[in-house]
Amino acid sequence: MPPCSPWCWIKPTHYDDNGYPIQWVKAAIPSNTLACLNGLAEDASRRRVLGPDVAIRVRTYDETNRRVRPDRIVRMVRRAGGRALIGLVGVQSNQFPRAVDLARPFLCAGLPVCIGGFHVSGCIAMLPEMPEEMREVMARAFPFLPARPSIAGSIGSSATPGTARCGRFTTT
Repeated sequence: MPPCSPWCWIKPTHYDDNGYPIQWVKAAIPSNTLACLNGLAEDASRRRVLGPDVAIRVRTYDETNRRVRPDRIVRMVRRAGGRALIGLVGVQSNQFPRAVDLARPFLCAGLPVCIGGFHVSGCIAMLPEMPEEMREVMARAFPFLPARPSIAGSIGSSATPGTARCGRFTTT
C-alpha cells in the first residue's frame, strides 16, 4: 500500500470580544467549503493525481462545532509518514486572525500550511495592494491558496516546506 498523505481541511472559527474562539455545541449549517474541498480531494485521491505511489486521506474539521487540536493532527501526520497539506479554508475577514493562530503549530512542526477563503481572495482581487497583516503573514512562510495553487504538488515529493518563525504573529 502506498504511503498516506493526509490532507487536513480546517474551517476556523473567530474570536469573541474577549479573545476566546467561538464554538457551538451544534452547528445549524454545515460548511459548504469543507464539503466542496472534501469532494475534490476524494476525487484527486481516487484518480491518483499525485501519482500511483501517493495515497491521500482527507480529514475535515469545522472549528465552529469541533475543537481543533493541532498537536493531535501533527501526531497523526507523523504516524502517517510526515507528509501532509494543512489548509485553513473558507476564511472570512473576522476569521483571519484565528486562522493565523491555528496555522502556527503546524508551521512549527515543519508542515506546509495554506490559507484561503473570501478574505484572502477578496483582498488579492479587489485591493490595490495586499493589507499589512497579510504581507506580514506571507513573509512568515504562509502561502495563500490563490497565490500559490501548486503547493499540493510538493506533498508527494521530498520537498521540504519553508522555514517558519514560530513566535506570535500580530494581526489587526
